[in-house]
Amino acid sequence: MKITGAIFDMDGTLLNSMDYWAIVPTEYLLLKGITPKEDTNRYFLEVGMKEWHKYQEIPYSFEEMSKDIYTLMEKYYLKDVKLKDGALDMLKHLKSKGVKMCLATATDKFMVEKVLTRLGIKDYFLTIFTPKDVGKGKRFPLIYERALEFLGTDKETTYVFEDAYYAINTCYQNGFKVVGVYDKNVFAPENEIIAMCDIYLDRNAKYNFSIEC
Repeated sequence: MKITGAIFDMDGTLLNSMDYWAIVPTEYLLLKGITPKEDTNRYFLEVGMKEWHKYQEIPYSFEEMSKDIYTLMEKYYLKDVKLKDGALDMLKHLKSKGVKMCLATATDKFMVEKVLTRLGIKDYFLTIFTPKDVGKGKRFPLIYERALEFLGTDKETTYVFEDAYYAINTCYQNGFKVVGVYDKNVFAPENEIIAMCDIYLDRNAKYNFSIEC
């Protein structure tokens, strides 16, 4: 595997934060006195915050709701969230070889910067792209295209590191090289994810794979 550029997702790929995103939806609903619908946490993880807002019929605006949910998540980001096993070693290796790196994450930038700073990895990334920056979420290729354009690396040697099925599918359908990262909070069949990845890191891989820079 030859690599000159890397576009990293954050939650579930570099961080174990999806464990906390898996409980925050119900935490929010109970705080607001709203009865959670069946499988509400799983639905949140599979479709994202905006679709979940409609599904759960939240009687508040999306903007108000998302602000409250990020407030709930902040305590986890600033205290409990940790790097996935081997993630720091991978970042160090890529940086030492001159690989250009950036983030493409669905999480709001102000929160991303806080958690990356706490974990000591913010300086590994040249910049951060979010759906708010580009106007489209990860069901569309725009965020990855903007990241690739920013890095200025060749598409054939630039890899996207992702855990979510829908994001991996977007990359696969649009000709991006993909390193799939296992996360227990992704519910899509693992064999379907593997089929779309150039490299797949299963639950035992921990970012240990051959890489040529």
